[in-house]
Amino acid sequence: MRRPLAAPLILAALALTGCGGDAEPAASRPVPTSSIEAAYDPLYDCLAEQGLKLVDTEGGARRVDKDANTVEAQLAAEKACKSRIPAEPPLDQAQLKKDKAVSECVRRNGFPDYPDPDPKTGRLPESKEVKYAPGLPEILRKCLPVAAEAQEGQGSAVEGG
Repeated sequence: MRRPLAAPLILAALALTGCGGDAEPAASRPVPTSSIEAAYDPLYDCLAEQGLKLVDTEGGARRVDKDANTVEAQLAAEKACKSRIPAEPPLDQAQLKKDKAVSECVRRNGFPDYPDPDPKTGRLPESKEVKYAPGLPEILRKCLPVAAEAQEGQGSAVEGG
C-alpha cells in the first residue's frame, strides 16, 4: 500500500530553502541520522544528477536549494526522479516510541481504549469515537510532553529539522 504522503513530501523537499552554497561531494557529506532521510538518498542523488543544486543540513539530510534553482528546473527534475521516491519510507523507531508513550499517557488520563500506533505504519487506527471524544484535546496537550521525556538520552527531540 502506498502512502499518500509521498507526493507532498517531494514537493515539500523541493520547496525547502537551504542555507546557500553548493552541496558537498557525497564522500564528505555527513551520513543521515534518520532512516527516513537515508531512504530518500536515491531521490536526492537523482535530483543532483538532473542538475539541481542541493544543500546539506547539519543532520546529514539533503535539501533542494530553491534560491539556486529555477522553478522550471525543479519541476523537470521532480518529473525525472519521480520513480526514486520511496513507496513506503521506513518507520522512524524513535518517533514510534514517543507516540506509544503519548498513547499510554492518554489511557492513564481517562481514555482506556485509546490505541497504540500501528507498529508497521506508525499511524493510529481511525476511530470517530476517539477523534471526536470530548476532553481528548486537553489530555493530548497534557500528554505531549511525555513524548519529549521518552526521547531523553537519545539526542535531539527534533529529527530532520
